[in-house]
Amino acid sequence: MKLVKDVLGGKKDITAEDVKQLVGMMCDLYDSQPNVVEIPARRVIFVGDLHGDLDSALAVRDYFLKSKDYSMIFLGDYGDRGPAQVETFNLVMALALQFPDRVVMLRGNHESDEVATRYGFYMDISRKYSHSMFEHYLNVFTVLPLAGLSSNGIFCCHGGVPENVNNLSQILAIDRCFPNFPDDIAYQMVWNDPKDRDFDFRPSCRGRRMKYFGQVAFDRFSADLGIELMLRSHEVFEEGFKSFFGGRLFSVFTATAGGTVKPKIARLKDDLKIKPVPI
Repeated sequence: MKLVKDVLGGKKDITAEDVKQLVGMMCDLYDSQPNVVEIPARRVIFVGDLHGDLDSALAVRDYFLKSKDYSMIFLGDYGDRGPAQVETFNLVMALALQFPDRVVMLRGNHESDEVATRYGFYMDISRKYSHSMFEHYLNVFTVLPLAGLSSNGIFCCHGGVPENVNNLSQILAIDRCFPNFPDDIAYQMVWNDPKDRDFDFRPSCRGRRMKYFGQVAFDRFSADLGIELMLRSHEVFEEGFKSFFGGRLFSVFTATAGGTVKPKIARLKDDLKIKPVPI
């Protein structure tokens, strides 16, 4: 439709009614999706945190539009912190709506009422629209899937391996439709971080409910769920990319973070190799 094409084309000053229309279409698109959506087995582009970095989001859009035989998975964290949070979120929604068979939006830890209220998205929405408009964006948060999994064992989520999960049905059974994350498995999937060491789980410096997961936890989770390769985001690395566990887990970050990061996307090629691509 025209609104989606306008936003995809770079239109920023859309009305509150336009936003409500975008949100309604997103909720219709994702409400019936499972917690773990099926993703393509090859030719996939993974996008890390954007955090309101519209320039990076536009560069991602341009790369995608030129890569007509590739699909794209956004790994979460669209708003908060950056200079153009509302515009970035709207642009990614427009991509998902225009290309529903090729673009997937996953939920990150910043797609949460508690976090988005603290780190800027709520205030950005309030300045540009109204306080009440935040509730409409929350509706999108609650329907976004938690993870993706391909037929050949490519798994992706925002954060990482959760504790006490030994089969896919445990993740599929989660009720994700809350503005925050009351379920511990969902919470850890958007908050946990890898450590390239030989341990299971350890407390995280991020907070009480978060965990670090090591090689032991990663190997067991991969074996139980048939995972060959994992993609995630969530952490800031100066090069915008880092590999763990002998090249079986990759972390990608796609925002510049105020000029401190060289942003990357991760491209999964036909040979199932991951290539970091500057944007």
